[in-house]
Order: sequence, then structure tokens, then C-alpha cells
Amino acid sequence: MIYKTISSSILLIALMLIACDTQNETTNSECESDFTMNVVAPSLQIDENYYYHIEWLEGYTQTFSTLDVITNTQGYNKIYWACNSGITYAGEFVSCVNPASYTNDGVAHTVMSVWEGMVGDTITIYAGFTDWCDIQYVDSIQVIIDDFN
Repeated sequence: MIYKTISSSILLIALMLIACDTQNETTNSECESDFTMNVVAPSLQIDENYYYHIEWLEGYTQTFSTLDVITNTQGYNKIYWACNSGITYAGEFVSCVNPASYTNDGVAHTVMSVWEGMVGDTITIYAGFTDWCDIQYVDSIQVIIDDFN
């Protein structure tokens, strides 16, 4: 497997373009919105610099963790996920996160996966959505992949 990193700015632009393509074109200039959105990793430790830490599990092909987006939205909203890291497998780029999920009562979940070659790296994970007023929300976290030893 070849290790591959994508520029954070390219991922952020792609995330915004994808979110814009899914919008309802009937928004008006009087639309009001007061949504909030935060990405968290509830099962990972966070340090004093707000970096999350995942511990590589020796002997496994991948190590997994669940990530959440917490919003104050109602109903179901599609959340787009992106990461600045991943691997190339069988000629295809495989991101560290699943690309989409939906909120239910304001919370969306996805799975983050890291590989042994990433031990010692810090990856950035982005999540975003666009509300019915065409306002885009994006948040990110950084995760350090620690060696088990």
C-alpha cells in the first residue's frame, strides 16, 4: 500500500462544492438560520492543545474510532466528511473517514480508520453541511496516531 496525503485546502474546497451541489434553489434573502456544528471524537483522549489521540492497535490491519457531529438541527441533514490523509489500495484512494452520514436529532456519526503507516502522523478530519438558507457550516478536528508502545 502506498501512503498518500491530500492537501487540506483541496479537501475543504471539494467539501464545499459537494455541499453546494445538493442545495435547494428556492432559498430567499429573508431566510434566517442559527445553526451550530461541532466535530468531536467521544471515544478518544484529547490533550491540552485540543488534539485528539488514537492509539494504534498492534497486530491489526486498521484501528477504528467513531466520530460525531453535534448540531442544533432538527430532522435529517446530510453531513459530508473528508480527511487530509488516507492510503492507495488497488489503485484507488481510500480516505480515513466515510464520506457522508445523516443527523438524527442533531447528531451524525461516522467511522475513522487509520493504518499502521500513519503512526506518528497528525491527520485533519473535516465535516460540513449547508442549511436551507444556503449557509455552509464546516468544522474540523486533528487526530494524532500514537504507537501502542
